[in-house]
Amino acid sequence: MKLSNLLALSLFSLSLLCSNSNAQETDKNTLNLTTQERQHNFGLVIGFAIGEYKNSTQDGDGFIQHYLFYNYRIIDNFSVEVAYNTATEFDSWQCIETGEDSFTCGSRDKLLFGLLANEMELDSFVVAIKGQAPLSKRNSLYAKLGGQYYDYKFTRNGHFVEGEDGTGVFFEAGWQFQWGMGIGMNVGLRYQDLGELTLKSPNVGISYAF
Repeated sequence: MKLSNLLALSLFSLSLLCSNSNAQETDKNTLNLTTQERQHNFGLVIGFAIGEYKNSTQDGDGFIQHYLFYNYRIIDNFSVEVAYNTATEFDSWQCIETGEDSFTCGSRDKLLFGLLANEMELDSFVVAIKGQAPLSKRNSLYAKLGGQYYDYKFTRNGHFVEGEDGTGVFFEAGWQFQWGMGIGMNVGLRYQDLGELTLKSPNVGISYAF
């Protein structure tokens, strides 16, 4: 084998060893990062919201929410978050005994807020500032404050009854925990001002930070 080829092979082998060593060191350092040191974070939050609408006597109707988010750390303990949020009405179920060892179950499709509507759909886009107060290396309290563009409608059998779109306030606060590999969880309380409609919800979520 020529000396030049041997030298090239040696350099290539050395570069592979160095790359592997650096990758292992990077992975090790990543595992040691705290929640406050990771630059990117994304996840999914699910909650059950209680709604209030136009001072309705039937306030308290329930909605299921899904909140998909991404946030980017700008400085220690502060990040910018963008998110897409949806909500739909929560249908309770009732089972009636129709015979011996026989039951019929169906949705209790009640009207929402006294309207002639039994379905609701919400879409909103959120931009917020998130701050966190570390309690330990893996635990922290957090709060989010921002604005949202929303669009919701109440319908009955697919026919529009009423709705609204606009901008409103978004606020959430809670507790979060993150394991060394970047997977995290959170529980929190959220408030959303959607014009004539307000939603308040406890939430639980899962996320990944890197």
